[in-house]
Amino acid sequence: MWFKNLYLFKLDEKIEASAEELHEMMESKVFKPCSPTQRESFGWVEPLGEKSSSLTHAVQHYTLITVARQERILPANVIREALDEKVSQIEIEEDRKVSGKEKKELKEAIEFELLPRAFTRTQKVDAWLDSKGGWLVVNTSSAKRAEDVSGLLRKCLGSFAVSLPSTEVPAVITMTRWLQTGELPAPFDFGQECELVSQQDDKSKVIVRNHSLLDDTVQNHLNAGKQVSKLSLEWSEKIRFVLTEDLQIKKLQFLDVMDEVMDENDPQSHEERVDIEFALMTGEVSDCWRQLLKILA
Repeated sequence: MWFKNLYLFKLDEKIEASAEELHEMMESKVFKPCSPTQRESFGWVEPLGEKSSSLTHAVQHYTLITVARQERILPANVIREALDEKVSQIEIEEDRKVSGKEKKELKEAIEFELLPRAFTRTQKVDAWLDSKGGWLVVNTSSAKRAEDVSGLLRKCLGSFAVSLPSTEVPAVITMTRWLQTGELPAPFDFGQECELVSQQDDKSKVIVRNHSLLDDTVQNHLNAGKQVSKLSLEWSEKIRFVLTEDLQIKKLQFLDVMDEVMDENDPQSHEERVDIEFALMTGEVSDCWRQLLKILA
């Protein structure tokens, strides 16, 4: 359940629907496995697993949702080999060259023939809606996958206006200042990873990992004019993450104190564990995000 990345969208319109009402609207786009000739399928599944009957799971003002994408794996080289063999056969048997248009038609026919025999791969992506704070948070580092989730919600709700997070002062300027001064507002602390980008035409990058960010090596790059595009931070000894210049969160880690809280609750089932983890995660991450936006403003 612990999210590993946070792709954040700001809700431009408040969601008034309850979790139960959202479930009813989402039923129009429930996930269905690929048919024999279908390339991919995309839709909602139960966030608590198949034993659950609901497409939403609410804890306070946070609603957990999950999408599943299934695709048939048909490698391009397999199609190409089959096409080359078919073209060669035609050219030998009929003593003629196969035109480009005919090759395209043959390729489509081969794909149609091979698809039912192709293996399928199913991947799930969790997300949560924060109706009070006004955020959609998707567990992915991919803009495409995050936009797929928001787009599917839009199809179900009819209207779902969102925008990417922003601050008055660009994050790259603020992160660079933090490292230059070595000062970071509490309860945040520096991690051991950053990415520095040159402002010259070559846009060269320097990636620092597992290293103090306040030593002379990093400072020399900053003094040479590089700016911070990614910065590892730690919050309240609970969460560690990498903040990007476009205000997205990557490499999210929940530290030992979170495990201690889970042990104290002693969940007795998968559903109970997910429920506790979700409540703990959303509460802590939301507090961290609010404080982070405040010091970035």
